[in-house]
Amino acid sequence: MKRWQITMYVILGFSLSGCGGGDSGNSHNQSALRVIHAGADAPKVNVLANQSALVEGLDYGDSSGFKKVNSQNYKVKVNAQLPDQTTPTVLTEDYNLKAERNYSAIALGSVADNTLEVLVVENSDSAVANGYFRIQAVHGSPAVPAVDVYVTAPGDDVNSASPTLTLSYRQFSDQLSVPAGDYRIRITPEGTKTVLFDSGTVPLTSGTDLLVTAAPNIYGGNTTSPVVLVAASGSGSSVIFDQSTGADLRAVHGVADAPAVNVLLNDSSMPAVADLNYLNESPFLQAPAGTQDVTVNVPSLSADVLKNVPVSLEQGKFYNAIVLGSVDASDAFDIELLPFEEDRRTVATEAKLSLVHGSVSAGTVDIYITPTDDISNASPRISNFAYRQTFTGFGLMPGEAVISVTPAGSKTVAIGPLPVNFEGGKLYGAVAQDAKSGGTPLELNGFDELN
Repeated sequence: MKRWQITMYVILGFSLSGCGGGDSGNSHNQSALRVIHAGADAPKVNVLANQSALVEGLDYGDSSGFKKVNSQNYKVKVNAQLPDQTTPTVLTEDYNLKAERNYSAIALGSVADNTLEVLVVENSDSAVANGYFRIQAVHGSPAVPAVDVYVTAPGDDVNSASPTLTLSYRQFSDQLSVPAGDYRIRITPEGTKTVLFDSGTVPLTSGTDLLVTAAPNIYGGNTTSPVVLVAASGSGSSVIFDQSTGADLRAVHGVADAPAVNVLLNDSSMPAVADLNYLNESPFLQAPAGTQDVTVNVPSLSADVLKNVPVSLEQGKFYNAIVLGSVDASDAFDIELLPFEEDRRTVATEAKLSLVHGSVSAGTVDIYITPTDDISNASPRISNFAYRQTFTGFGLMPGEAVISVTPAGSKTVAIGPLPVNFEGGKLYGAVAQDAKSGGTPLELNGFDELN
């Protein structure tokens, strides 16, 4: 399972508002319990308390929010959701929940390293004072040593500031009440002023009540900060990235009868990607979040075949921009750009598959993923897959399998059969495309482990 992350995600111009004591107010014989999924390589989970479902399908980076439960002893089970529809128990813990208390059960560590565990943070149920926000910090990143945390005014020089907190892995602070306003959160290795994480300006409103965990950074758009912050309120969770975080964008050449292309961003005269040939893809490039204008140029013809196509990129996410289409008999280009977000969070218990229909010639297809190349009695895993459609983050059990692509409703294989040994914790991706000269035979162009 993935390490649990708890992150504040602040969009410029919006405030994080959480819940104070009123959101989780209990009667005299009740407690409040929330579960936070911060296991960085863990699948979605179901959580049961004394065999009753507390939350189902909790994904990485999410929080169940506080659930009111009777104050008593509970056997809490965490069951993994696997691609084969089984739900094995991965964690079991016994808890004695006391009345008028709030409990946060945070899954930390790694499935692959066999270090997954639950850290429980207990607090009294009390309201946030008017004009204040309340924050509690947890160090939840196993690979990061002890850190100093600075919570300051946005313009304060960290070199002149004293640490607000010092925490080692698994340690958590007391709840801190601070006047509402704009703040800046910076994290450094203990005893140094080398900034590992810088939130930029974060507006925190009166009544906000957050449990914030520094967690491993598995997101796109940032190659420097090892952590993100995950902020859990009483009703859910959200994420804050280092302020330098953008998005990751990769270009894929999927036009069978077109020459090499350059890809340019925002009217730059210098290509972001140069001389990209058919069936090839670029590395992921860091780009600012927001709208990026993409131009595709054919250098051998000194011609732009696509000009300033707007592509919207969100902070911390991965995107592919696939150049699709064909060149007709008069050498005219009928080319388009297909951008799509890709799910690249690796999960130890499964392989993830992303597919793109990029064949001008194929029409609508069915995709089979079977134990052998015999699909005669199999049902498609993806039906009626049409040109320009994408499918990302499809979970598969580790092991050997065969991919076959047929015309929709047919058992006649047009692409494949392609044997693949799917490994847990890895990403697989491919574009169904025409032959290099156009038309058949069709093929799968792998842009991840299928390469």
